[in-house]
Amino acid sequence: MSSKLQRRQRVRQVEPDDDETYSDFMDRCVDELGDEDVCQMIWDERAGDGEVIRKTHASKTNGMEFVLSDETPDRMDDVIMSDGWQLDNFRKNPIALFGHRSDFPIGTWKDLRVEKKQLIGRLDIAPEGTSERIDEIRRLIDAGILRAVSVGFKPIETKPRKETDWGVFYTKAELVETSVVSVPANPNALAIAKSMNISAATIDLVFAGQGTKGDLGRRSFNGGQASRKSDDKRRPTMSLAQRIVDAEKRLVELRDKLSAHFDNVDDTNVSDQQLETANELNAKITQEEKNLAALREAEKHLAGTADVSNHSVVVRQQQQPERPAAPALSRPFSIAPKKLEPMDFLVRAGTVQLFAHLLRKPVDEVRRTIYGDDEATKAVLEWSIKAASTPATTFTPSWAQELVQQIVVDFMALLMPKSIFPRLSGYGLSLSFGRNGKIVIPTRARTPTIAGSFVGEGQPIPVRQGAFASQTLVPKKMAVITTWTREIDEHSVPAVEGLLRNAIQEDTAVSLDSVLLDSNPATSVRPAGLLSGVASLPPTAGGGFAALVGDIKQITGALLTGTLGNVRSPAWLMNPQQINSAGLTTAPGVGAFPFRTEIDQGRLSGWPIIDSGTVPMGTVIAVDAADFVAVGGDAPRFEISDQATLHMEDTAPADIVSGAAPGTPANPVKSMWQTDSLALRLILPVNWALRRSGVVAWVQGVTW
Repeated sequence: MSSKLQRRQRVRQVEPDDDETYSDFMDRCVDELGDEDVCQMIWDERAGDGEVIRKTHASKTNGMEFVLSDETPDRMDDVIMSDGWQLDNFRKNPIALFGHRSDFPIGTWKDLRVEKKQLIGRLDIAPEGTSERIDEIRRLIDAGILRAVSVGFKPIETKPRKETDWGVFYTKAELVETSVVSVPANPNALAIAKSMNISAATIDLVFAGQGTKGDLGRRSFNGGQASRKSDDKRRPTMSLAQRIVDAEKRLVELRDKLSAHFDNVDDTNVSDQQLETANELNAKITQEEKNLAALREAEKHLAGTADVSNHSVVVRQQQQPERPAAPALSRPFSIAPKKLEPMDFLVRAGTVQLFAHLLRKPVDEVRRTIYGDDEATKAVLEWSIKAASTPATTFTPSWAQELVQQIVVDFMALLMPKSIFPRLSGYGLSLSFGRNGKIVIPTRARTPTIAGSFVGEGQPIPVRQGAFASQTLVPKKMAVITTWTREIDEHSVPAVEGLLRNAIQEDTAVSLDSVLLDSNPATSVRPAGLLSGVASLPPTAGGGFAALVGDIKQITGALLTGTLGNVRSPAWLMNPQQINSAGLTTAPGVGAFPFRTEIDQGRLSGWPIIDSGTVPMGTVIAVDAADFVAVGGDAPRFEISDQATLHMEDTAPADIVSGAAPGTPANPVKSMWQTDSLALRLILPVNWALRRSGVVAWVQGVTW
């Protein structure tokens, strides 16, 4: 029997048991196969119910577009033929899961297709703000850390692969489910994830429990296998996050069993055995719910401890428990005790006084706790207390200031306004250029009309001609480059690259809105602002309720007039402070707030409100979003280089050398290679247009 066939049989035998946890399985699998990567793939690809087979594929992503599968052989030398995919049933409900967990949907798959021997799909992840966990997963995908996808499929037709001893071709397969899955932890990816303010629970989930120090290190960085205790009965302690995940899984399984049990029970003829089974399942569910609640409560209480660069930041109460005096430490054999210098005793005295001040405890008690009954330390401490000297403080140079430890905690994110563009495009028509260089949007002109007329008997019927027009959208983009040195890249905590990626996205969202809301016409570089060619309506004077109602009337009236009464998806664009003013405006003589209830529901006069700080105070805009066409703008592209040469100009950058030879060089110019620096570039393809005129109305300088 060939070694290849023997290995396949061994891999086939190492499959997770139904009740086996991730930690237990990985221990057993690595012991038997000696290959952690293969064990991780077995865990991710383990077979589910109904003979559903799972295959994992990891590749570089393009925004939210993933290669779900290709025709490369997997760990069993099996190949899924791309032209054999059956996708009709999956397209009816293309839910995207995380880690094959049916209780953890994160979005849907769009534009599922077979292209260049690859099954490709775009992940439409749930909107930002759906949950903290999904927001963190979104950031990990954007950073290129989370990029593996696992397809679950049912084989329909297979044939053997002649070039291998045991591989097969899946010539026809039905796609059942598709999940974004974790990959074995990479130290650099894990460091970037921690720098992006990703919670410990999500890091454990994404990196399969490898994000915490409490888990067993399976391999050292040089590829060697970690040492293991000989006692197999004692398993390594699972992280709290993994225990919560396992408890959630058990609870779902129990509920499914209870549901399946009652599906088979006839209510008119219930046996004692059936009642006993139901009661037993109910008791197990109740107990599991209590266990899960206790684990979640423990996770919440332990959230006060964060690990940053190997320094622990612990939230402690003011009152500390009593500590016993430190026992004298005996030195082994005949090793002489360390000889303390006079400065060491002064440092001890300063340390004792500092902790006594912080803990609000007697000096002698703190001294015994730290240094025991050492007489020399006691004498120097008594002398220093009686001497006319300045007490140790955290701010006195050369006297205890140097003892104060410093750390860098999580980066505090800048509070940025919410972006209008993605929410407005959600109400309108969203398109993608793909491989196309132009998108032509045909529209019909209002005149001439092709309306029918009353015609007398025997009279000729008029023949009329309509008119059509079109709008052409071509690719446009927003872009920016920022740079940093190799030293700050390697030693910054949090990692500077992750911080700059987030900062670029946040600032670009504000810049995008400023262009979207201005009144400038379209050029070859940028699209037209929403207010281009639209005159501002005069605000209603006098302030208060009458001015608010008057402005609403004239804005809605202008929009209805401009669209001939055909308003399909109207929306307000307002500053949050302006929305608050509208909600707090009282009706005269009544004292009530007529608009508060509706505004709390995110609407005004029946139309939804899109709020953002990028809308100037005093400006209120109404737009029929059904006529807003957005192309791109959903997936920024980040690229990094240490080879580029850049003109370091932030306003009007020029070509490195322009004009006829010898040309005019740009100044200043810097080489990333020569200065050992890195450059990060953002490319955001985006364009938009309004399909017809008269769909925007606005007032500037409102008085309410």
